[in-house]
Amino acid sequence: MEIMPRNPYFSVVKKQLNSYDGSSNEYYIVEFPRPAVGVLVTRGTDVLLIRQYRPIVDEYVWAITSGGVSLEETPAEAAGRELEEETGFRATSLVPWMNCYASYGCSNQRFEIFWTSDVVETERGFDPAEVINIRWFNRTELRDLVLCNGVVDNLSLSPLLLFLLKLSESGGKVISNQL
Repeated sequence: MEIMPRNPYFSVVKKQLNSYDGSSNEYYIVEFPRPAVGVLVTRGTDVLLIRQYRPIVDEYVWAITSGGVSLEETPAEAAGRELEEETGFRATSLVPWMNCYASYGCSNQRFEIFWTSDVVETERGFDPAEVINIRWFNRTELRDLVLCNGVVDNLSLSPLLLFLLKLSESGGKVISNQL
């Protein structure tokens, strides 16, 4: 294994990988030392999203609250911190909801998604350095936003689509935290 450029967030690594057919190929992999976290916040059948400018893709997007996990915190602690920093809401409970990978064809970045329907608003509000706006979307608005490509990141799309699927399966009733 050869380590390429490194920074505190990820490394590019060259690896020799063996395939199931016995062949061997070189792969360049973006390795992340820690997972990223996201928080699906619901109020009944409504979902809280944040509006941000993402300079890497040069787009204004709607997304769930998300961020990195520092060395001194657990994913659940990071999820709670990110939620409060980005929205001004504090979760009174966080439940593991799902996990997925950003792009397992080139990266090991894992997303650990938490769910909460128990939030309280703090006095500080959302962070204007990171977030343009926060908004509650009802089920129809969320579906329309997803269909018009208003949510473009997998960290947000996967839990939002799972939420919409569960709402559909429940006949539009409030869902529990069970997968």
